[in-house]
Amino acid sequence: MPELETLQHEFIKFLTNQSQNFSQYISEQPPVDTDIRLGIYHNAYRMRLRETIDSDHPILGSYLGDELYDQLVLGYIEHYPSQVKSLRHFCANIPTYLQHQAPFSQHPILAELAQFERVLLSAFDAVDSKVVAITDLAAINPEQWPDIKLTFHPSTTIFTEHYNSVETWQALKSEQSPNPAVKHPLASYWLVWRNQQRLTEFYHQDPREQELWQHFNAGGDFAQGCEVLSQHFEPDQVPLQAVTLLKNWLSQGIISHIISKN
Repeated sequence: MPELETLQHEFIKFLTNQSQNFSQYISEQPPVDTDIRLGIYHNAYRMRLRETIDSDHPILGSYLGDELYDQLVLGYIEHYPSQVKSLRHFCANIPTYLQHQAPFSQHPILAELAQFERVLLSAFDAVDSKVVAITDLAAINPEQWPDIKLTFHPSTTIFTEHYNSVETWQALKSEQSPNPAVKHPLASYWLVWRNQQRLTEFYHQDPREQELWQHFNAGGDFAQGCEVLSQHFEPDQVPLQAVTLLKNWLSQGIISHIISKN
């Protein structure tokens, strides 16, 4: 009999269809045949992986329908066998699979819809962090404003959309029939985060807000942020627009720190 570690590796290879010889390590226990007993484990393993896909991508499943969804599950398990101990990340490559594997690759909205579901999951699972309140702005001295920088809550991210995938997600979530897939002339942006009630939220970002968010997220300061907005607003409007967006982010609870020079 091989050592336990070798036996475990051989069992994993059997579960993932990399080996058909595992039965040699199993003793006969009538009346149930060895192959039948092993088949139970083999099927149970795949059922657990399917349950994970079901849990992570319910809206994608609704969009595909039973037949195509079954094809997705079987194909994905075959192409991307689990490589980590936690099933939380088992479905991470589903958007990639949909993007490159026919017939799914013929419908680009599928990969984008799956990616949106993964963004929502990541926001929900993100680590906790304190958030800054609007009232904390009063503590910033006027001379410090040009140098302030922002740190966003760990759950906050931008989802870039090229098709009407969020609209489709919302329709299916409400158990309504979605509109046909449509490609946007330009990319669209959605801010996604987890609020203080631990609920995931998102809203469509104006391109100007998106640029400012990206600026702060990359470590830029307030003065440079105003320069970003100066491409879209008259000079006398820029500071007000910047502060308005800042207050909006604070009200949404997505800023963890406001950093200023002493």
